[in-house]
Amino acid sequence: MALNGWHRGEQLVHKKLGHEDDYNVMSLYQSIEGDLSGDDAVFHTTRLPFIPVATLDKSGRPWGSIFAGSEGKPGFVRNSRYSILSVDAKVWPGEPLIENAKEFRGDGSMLVAGIGIEFPTRRRNKFAGNVKKLEKDGDVFHMDLFVNEALGNCPKYINLRDLIPHPNTSPKVVHNVQNLDTSERLPDDVISFIKESDTVFLGTTYKARDDEAARYPSHLGMNQRGGRKGFIRVMPSDGRTVVLPDFSGNRFMTSLGNIEATPLASLTFVSFTTGDILYLTGKATNLFNFDAQLIMPLQNGLTAVYVTGYVYVSDALPVRQRPNTTAKTSPYSPPIRLLAEEETKSTLFTLSTHSKAITALLTRIVLHSPTIATFTWDASAQLPVVPGQAAILDFSPLLGARRYQHMAPMKPTSVNDDYIRTWTVSSNSSTATHTSFSLTMREKQGGAVTGALFSVVRKLAQAKPELLSDARPLGLKVGVVGVTGEFTLPAPPEADVADDELGIVVPHAVGGRAHPAIRLLWVAGGIGVTPFLAMLRGLEGSDYDIRLVLSTREPEVLVPLLEDALRGRKEKPRLVIDLFSGKPNPDLVLEGAELRRHTGRVTKAVFEYGGDQAKMREVYVCGPETFEKSVMAALEDLGVEKGKIKREGFEY
Repeated sequence: MALNGWHRGEQLVHKKLGHEDDYNVMSLYQSIEGDLSGDDAVFHTTRLPFIPVATLDKSGRPWGSIFAGSEGKPGFVRNSRYSILSVDAKVWPGEPLIENAKEFRGDGSMLVAGIGIEFPTRRRNKFAGNVKKLEKDGDVFHMDLFVNEALGNCPKYINLRDLIPHPNTSPKVVHNVQNLDTSERLPDDVISFIKESDTVFLGTTYKARDDEAARYPSHLGMNQRGGRKGFIRVMPSDGRTVVLPDFSGNRFMTSLGNIEATPLASLTFVSFTTGDILYLTGKATNLFNFDAQLIMPLQNGLTAVYVTGYVYVSDALPVRQRPNTTAKTSPYSPPIRLLAEEETKSTLFTLSTHSKAITALLTRIVLHSPTIATFTWDASAQLPVVPGQAAILDFSPLLGARRYQHMAPMKPTSVNDDYIRTWTVSSNSSTATHTSFSLTMREKQGGAVTGALFSVVRKLAQAKPELLSDARPLGLKVGVVGVTGEFTLPAPPEADVADDELGIVVPHAVGGRAHPAIRLLWVAGGIGVTPFLAMLRGLEGSDYDIRLVLSTREPEVLVPLLEDALRGRKEKPRLVIDLFSGKPNPDLVLEGAELRRHTGRVTKAVFEYGGDQAKMREVYVCGPETFEKSVMAALEDLGVEKGKIKREGFEY
């Protein structure tokens, strides 16, 4: 059926995305086979411990199901004859197939679609067709699936997992709501399950109109979406709309095309560690470009599923991730993007709120080391940046528009790279009259943006060093997308505050009034010190007691940056810096602060130095992921609540 070309939904998606004149895209349907090849048959019958499938309920809604054998091993599927997959699948309470199987009539009208994924190798193959035979024997369904559409599919967003059989399961239905009332929300445990997932199986349906059924018959689709844990979001406003971002793929657009024509979808989530399975079904909508960005800023394509029914079954999947192993995230997966509803302290500058786009002109460059520099920009409008927040910049004017590429083994991140970057502002731009802001950044090896910027720096330093101090003649402009971040200082106190533990008021004299000092613990890994530079510059008064724990291989670079941030302040806070480095520099002096030197890595003991307990301070952590994890573990061991630690998203 696929050989007749793209159906109306697929054509519409291609048109919305500007593919309609692309010959390669419009002829891609020729890659879809009209039957099951011998290689695909071997794959499904010998390599897969489970297969996600989609079927319809009596009202026409798609539901995902999981086909698996009772032992959790490959072999529960046989290729009994040409284009027929014979399945012996064990079902458990709550499995949607139990109800949907009641629609089987034996006349080929029961549609089915599935996707086989070999998680240790990232191979995946899709199929679609109908159910020719269905018999139930206790908790086992015996089915013959006739395959009339098959496709080898893109492996880009599959997260590697080492899976083993886990036949000893005890399935239990936790939730079973077939029809969610319009006033109801998803339970908190269901929302948490969704937001913790890095994989989902997307089921879709295409219901043909009478005038097109002969050429484009009704069918189902089953696909996989993967990303970093948390890439799928749930709208806080209604607690039931699941938002699935669409990443650059093979441009078949079969799933989105089905949704465009028949706005329904199923989402099936599995936990490979607990065996829990969450089945959702609902109304689906595709959103592109500006409409998508209103929901999920900076995301140009997404699918929103308004959930109308759900089932949650614990300990059901007879396959688990091997103990003491972790999933390996696909290198193609872009950073997580939050919903506009979740970005409570973000401001996006769009043409809907501004008469023209905001740009920023590069005005000055200070090179601190061969790989660290501060770039100062002058924006075409005032930017309301609170110290600790970040600027979202579009570097496509510098680098050019990204060209489509399917795979990029040498640089996977380039596939979804829109040249939009987020950097913490290292200057204090909080005053209403400021249009100038600075970004202190490190060159990232292989980085498209930092690579281009530092290439400019090196050429200027060699040929025209005077342009470093005044870079305006270069005319180098970038787009300003917005300002974001909640990694900001607490509000200063308004009055005396009682110390609840001691039962007394701790005074701190400022302007004739008594205040407690605001006690902060800042922990920075390398260039993660950047937000603290802006905070030091933006502190109001001296009513702060700050401890900064800084780990760096380049103390001779970062300590002067801290000194520069303190310079010119009339009222200096109390600042103690614990500097960890493999090469401590005894000649370093930091005016206006106490500098304590340590050799090696940050240790847990430093957070309790001299009886100064970390849990008595407001804690901020910024650094690379591995550094952040080790610091968080140490702080939690010392009684600091994880939820009270402010962390900076370190994706740049």
